Amino acid sequence: MTYVPADLAELPKAELHVHLEGTVRPATRAEWAPRTVVQIPREFNDLFSFVQMYAGFWRTMNTPGDYARLVREYCEDAARAGIRYAEVQLATAGRPYPALHEAVEAAERQSDVVVRFIIDVPRSLPVDVGWAMLEATKGVPTVIGIGLGGPEAPFPPEPFEGLFAEARSRGLRSVPHAGEEGGPESVRGAIESLGAERIMHGVRSVEDPGLIAELIERRIGLDVCPTSNLLLGVAPSMAKHPLKELWDAGVRISINTDDPGYFGCTLTGEYALAGETLGLDREGYGGLALNSVEGSFAPEPLKAEMRSGIAEWVERWE
Repeated sequence: MTYVPADLAELPKAELHVHLEGTVRPATRAEWAPRTVVQIPREFNDLFSFVQMYAGFWRTMNTPGDYARLVREYCEDAARAGIRYAEVQLATAGRPYPALHEAVEAAERQSDVVVRFIIDVPRSLPVDVGWAMLEATKGVPTVIGIGLGGPEAPFPPEPFEGLFAEARSRGLRSVPHAGEEGGPESVRGAIESLGAERIMHGVRSVEDPGLIAELIERRIGLDVCPTSNLLLGVAPSMAKHPLKELWDAGVRISINTDDPGYFGCTLTGEYALAGETLGLDREGYGGLALNSVEGSFAPEPLKAEMRSGIAEWVERWE
């Protein structure tokens, strides 16, 4: 019997896989669309067509105040979903103004959600772009990680090995995308070449039992986004989604929204979708939230506070 707690939005959560530009509300996107005369695709049916649409709208985010607004609106939506801490990916390459610092300053003004940033290096662009993005993070303590996004098949992780090594030497955590479009070899490349501590998506790891064993042994978590996977064709349905197989194997899974402004999802809804797929009870939902906390790079006092809040939620009657 399916169980979805009525108070699921009150369960304290961390969100570990969400792109700031992808959180833009549809109404905000419609407001900004006239800024460009370029025809922006309005529909998508796979990763390639989604990237084309995403990139088109990304080019309209070019005015001072845009990134501050994105942060504010995301935090408003996140708080309603019970998110207490978020690691937000941010692609500032080519911005005509200091979008990174604007986003950081806006995040510092938020009280309901603690936000930390991950620079999201586009793997389809020259590595020099990633180096420029890395240099821009100097002296910005709320940038805690480096990611790698975009189509995997034509752009493997290995050329970015030096960039990620330098980023790690500066204290940034490695959280690249892999195992979404690309297969297990993409995940292995992210681990071996980029020193990945978590994998964004990673669901195609299920195709390689040896890789699954390695993820478990090394405690490398997968930050899974169910609705994103369905809409972009990674899985045809939740019944055929790798989530349950990965969960049952013991891989540390966190549940996330990815690009909620485009996919029409909330983290509460993603938890419900995952819970129905996994057959979770109240304790199981708490375990899913705890995975997000333990897999995060949040400060230990905040982790302790969230652990306590999760335990209280699990023990509470609805």
